[in-house]
Amino acid sequence: MSIKDEARISWSNQEISFIGFFENATGTRAIDCVMANNDKTVFFLLKPEDAERIRHGYRILLPHLSRRIGREVQIIEFHKDVETFLKRALHPVNVLSIRVENGVKGGRVVYITVDDVDKGRAIGRNGFRIQGIREIARRHFGLNDVKIR
Repeated sequence: MSIKDEARISWSNQEISFIGFFENATGTRAIDCVMANNDKTVFFLLKPEDAERIRHGYRILLPHLSRRIGREVQIIEFHKDVETFLKRALHPVNVLSIRVENGVKGGRVVYITVDDVDKGRAIGRNGFRIQGIREIARRHFGLNDVKIR
């Protein structure tokens, strides 16, 4: 991501404080921070190598971070390719296909087909997971919507 791309992302004071805490606690650099599910869930977007480093301590680190900031914490890997990004963001859901189309009202819409048994996991409780993925996709890929089929 270039500096120009980062310049179009703005964060609230709360998101800035979460990024600072996250970076100090993990020793990694967050590319973005998005709040979803009525601000009950915080998504941190990381480079793949940083996300991999955190995954090794996943069982201990994420619950600790969640307790400290009082919200559920989710980690998503950033990839420049939208399909790779979406597949990694939905992991471990089995993604069958991804289609990017022009929306009826303009803009681009992504349709993701998943196994029926994985739809609930892809969407998340109260839609928290898809909300965070939509917002990150809007900010970094210029997508208007992400729909699960």
